[in-house]
Amino acid sequence: MIQHDIRRALAAMPVSLDPKFSVATKQLYEPLLLHANEGVTAERDIAYGPHERHKLDVFHVAGTNPSAILIYVPGGGFTGGDKRSFGHLGGYFARRGIIGITMNYRLSPEIAWPAGAQDVASAVAWAKANAATYGADGSRIVVFGHSAGASHTATFLFDPEIRGDLAVAGGILVSGPAYALPPDMSITAPNIQAYFGTDDSQVKSRSAVSHVPGTKVPVMLAVAELDPGQLVTPTLALAAALTMRDNRCPPLYRLDGHNHFSPPCSLGTTDDELGGAAIRFIKGLQSA
Repeated sequence: MIQHDIRRALAAMPVSLDPKFSVATKQLYEPLLLHANEGVTAERDIAYGPHERHKLDVFHVAGTNPSAILIYVPGGGFTGGDKRSFGHLGGYFARRGIIGITMNYRLSPEIAWPAGAQDVASAVAWAKANAATYGADGSRIVVFGHSAGASHTATFLFDPEIRGDLAVAGGILVSGPAYALPPDMSITAPNIQAYFGTDDSQVKSRSAVSHVPGTKVPVMLAVAELDPGQLVTPTLALAAALTMRDNRCPPLYRLDGHNHFSPPCSLGTTDDELGGAAIRFIKGLQSA
């Protein structure tokens, strides 16, 4: 299937977060990613913590001098998701001189806020401690989150109680659903309530956007054209907060023709809008 056919198939799907459309979307891209990791070494299921979900995969190319480390935090509605669906993404960055790491994290209902963000912090700590093993610089780490993974990443990036002294070079946030929680948690979806809780008095402290002032980390934002509205407005709120912080608009992309599930699938295909933007963002961090 060629890229034009994929766009047509995506447009024919309803604007929905139903997992069946995640499966259907990934199936569209699978034929384009059969050789995504050729020439890439993959080290799989490395433990970065004690839980069975505390596992990550590392992708690198032998003989290269990596310019950065990228940690990918996948989505899954806070209750699911798995790094094994995104090995092509790790390979995409590895072939471009960046160590690619894909990670799993603990899931609701077993855990609740802020455990997902704490797991991101643990993965960052692992990457810093092991950077030299791969010839990389532990100060050049970028964390890339999609959907629920973007929410966990945003909490890590902006909440000082979670981040602690773990400085990273930048963050990439795509279609996160809960950077800014509503005042009334009873109107949120069950999976949001399961992770963030239902105590309205905690909304501000658990909203990543509340912690943007006082931070300095550079961030790139993106949403899909066919994202549901409730996944677009949190990104716009975060963009506004970053604009106020920096007195300029952050890198902000609308990924034309994409649904909620397709942007991370597209890396390594002829549709390089998101991948190209991410590479430019990372290179910009290195030259700043």
